[in-house]
Amino acid sequence: MALELENLERRYLDEKGFRIYEKPINGYEIAFRYIPINSIKEIIVYKIENGKETQIAQFSSLDNPLDVAKSLEEYPQGLTQEVLQLLK
Repeated sequence: MALELENLERRYLDEKGFRIYEKPINGYEIAFRYIPINSIKEIIVYKIENGKETQIAQFSSLDNPLDVAKSLEEYPQGLTQEVLQLLK
């Protein structure tokens, strides 16, 4: 699953997992899109450190929510909640 950079919506979270409205220097970015043809949502999660993005996870609405939560265990709870909400 490879997301194209265009047509993506983005959400930003601070280091503690709270939603903010501008790209942080340190925090998280969730890039996502909905594909209406097959009703699938795709998400890529990035960790932002000193303004540099590093991909840490990629999910789709076909993934098991428990597996998604387990793979994000080491990250803030707010990030996990935001990802699971977007995958609904």
